[in-house]
Amino acid sequence: MKSNARLFSTQVKLPCTLSCGRDAARKVSGTAVRIEPESMVLHLSAAKLPFPQVGDKVGLEVHLPVNFDLVGAKDLSIRGLIMSVKEMADGARQFVITFRRAQFKDRGLNGRDPGRRKAAAGSTGELTM
Repeated sequence: MKSNARLFSTQVKLPCTLSCGRDAARKVSGTAVRIEPESMVLHLSAAKLPFPQVGDKVGLEVHLPVNFDLVGAKDLSIRGLIMSVKEMADGARQFVITFRRAQFKDRGLNGRDPGRRKAAAGSTGELTM
């Protein structure tokens, strides 16, 4: 019997921003290399010191590819926990982050999406006839 399921890979190469430290004040750029339903693997280069540690809570924004003809820029946003850290041969680190859920968020200038729709002024949400 032939399966109609499409084959896909969890292997990716997407830019991301990791927020860590007190009040998520420290932001570090990296690359998401694998995305699974409840975990994500990312690489941070050797120059990005100090690294987060196992057990640290972090925020992560994965910057998704953009097709402006169809939709605006989106990020996959998660809050998670660093489960493991592995040092690579070139000095970079590979992190495994677990999370419960991820959200898609609009990405724009200074964290705001310039194309975001706003409710009409004076709109109460009630229907009138």
